[in-house]
Amino acid sequence: MENSPNKLIPVSWSTMIIVAISIIPFVNFINIFCCAGIILGGVIGTIVYSNQMKNINSQIYIKDAVIIGILSGILSAIVVTGVNLLLVLYSKQNPVIEVIEMLKTVGKDFPQEIYEQMYSFSEEFDKYGYSPTLTIFSLFVNLVLHPLFASIGGIMVVLIKKSKK
Repeated sequence: MENSPNKLIPVSWSTMIIVAISIIPFVNFINIFCCAGIILGGVIGTIVYSNQMKNINSQIYIKDAVIIGILSGILSAIVVTGVNLLLVLYSKQNPVIEVIEMLKTVGKDFPQEIYEQMYSFSEEFDKYGYSPTLTIFSLFVNLVLHPLFASIGGIMVVLIKKSKK
């Protein structure tokens, strides 16, 4: 294989975009639409790498897009979970209580087990200032979703470029 450019710059761009979209209030609502912000991060990282490949008269492959998506997804998942944890630690509020009250006002009857689990999360917040269980769960979900959707964004770029040729 020919000498390909370093993927550090595209991964950095992709990670920064995903993190910014995921943590900035109101902007983070973009991710409600099929993780569009995470996909956008993968798209931007892949476009940056594609432009680097164009400069050396080479083409980008799907495996390059997937690697950029996976790496930026893992990094962004860790950073987003860490930032969210810091925000919870400094907020001094127990958000689980608000969620419980919101569930009660919805008017739908939820099983008692859901409320019991929510109260156990609330007790963790009261004891530690955060919920270790929710933090680990959040990290796990982010480690699955971020690499997956960032890779999908990258793959879309490669497929669009190939279809234009």
